[in-house]
Amino acid sequence: MADEDRPLLHAAVSGDVDVLSMLLRKYGPNVRAFLSGRIPPRWQSVLSEDDVMQQTYSDAFTDIGNFDPEGDGSFSGWLCRLAQCNLKDAIRMLQAAKRGGRVNRVEIDLAESSRMLVGMLTASGMSPGSYAAGKEAEALLAQAMAQLPSTSQIAVRMFDLEGRDVKVIAQQVGRSIGAVYMLRARAHDKLRKLLGATGNFFTDGA
Repeated sequence: MADEDRPLLHAAVSGDVDVLSMLLRKYGPNVRAFLSGRIPPRWQSVLSEDDVMQQTYSDAFTDIGNFDPEGDGSFSGWLCRLAQCNLKDAIRMLQAAKRGGRVNRVEIDLAESSRMLVGMLTASGMSPGSYAAGKEAEALLAQAMAQLPSTSQIAVRMFDLEGRDVKVIAQQVGRSIGAVYMLRARAHDKLRKLLGATGNFFTDGA
């Protein structure tokens, strides 16, 4: 990181979005170069460098407050790490989808879908037949999802709660299939943090 960028980074961390946008324009080519050749050929039809870059920029705006200009290394390196995490998440979920195991729901039960998702994210061990647990999960998940970007909310709601086909979701949000899986992975990470240990408070066996 150039010395002249250090004051700019402090301004970006403090919430100056114009400065952050300028830094992303400056260092974006480094991130794209880092991504070059890293998307496996089998996934290039559903995932592009542009998809990863778009999500990485979105994460930068969300997470810049956690960046320490004095201790987290270069800004370019931080962006590359975000991009690498996004790419790994997208590939992991694409591979999982390829292996199968997804159930498309004919009838939507949001309480049950919410219970399943919260149980997966928090390892809460809620009783499968617990109506109370399902309603509690639905309420807590709704509160957590309200703190996500709108596109992430749509991806999680349509995929995890409504069981929609990923192609339909991609059309809805104007992203590629790979980008939808990447959105979902990042949303899950954020939901885990937002939900925290709330799984310990669900009614058991009601």
